[in-house]
Amino acid sequence: MSPHRTRSLHFDMSHSISLLLTLVVIMSSNQGCSQPETPAGNDTIPAVASGAWFDSGRWEHRLLIFNGEDENATRQKGLALDSQTGYLERNLLVIHLEEDTATVVVGETAAIPESELFRKRFAMPDDAFEVVLVGKDGGAKERRRTVFETQELFGIIDAMPMRMREMRQ
Repeated sequence: MSPHRTRSLHFDMSHSISLLLTLVVIMSSNQGCSQPETPAGNDTIPAVASGAWFDSGRWEHRLLIFNGEDENATRQKGLALDSQTGYLERNLLVIHLEEDTATVVVGETAAIPESELFRKRFAMPDDAFEVVLVGKDGGAKERRRTVFETQELFGIIDAMPMRMREMRQ
């Protein structure tokens, strides 16, 4: 092979490698590197798709999640507000899911995910009233389509092994 041909081949190879590296950098900066979506105006909520909010609260809180905008939802909210002390003693966050929003009724008012994430995670309908009691382990413990009366709710929670340990301490 002639020296001229060797230089030409070397130039073509180094030029090709340089071009290839440039393309890789450009493509990686434009593909798949976008920020995870959060609800508009609230950067403190973990990425919706990850469920990080649920994982971060595990073993700290129980949840009472209710869905709807009818008289059952109004009554469930009223019961929670009337007995806030008992709910807080049981580390219970009460969350009301409306069409697009989720609101903390009783408990810490830190940022929470939108209602759709709760509905998906706990298989709740978006067109009917439902109440779900979630244990500190993150699993649904009780589910119903009627209002959860306070004393019955407290009885169920107080019979849970983890709650019994909490009461002894």
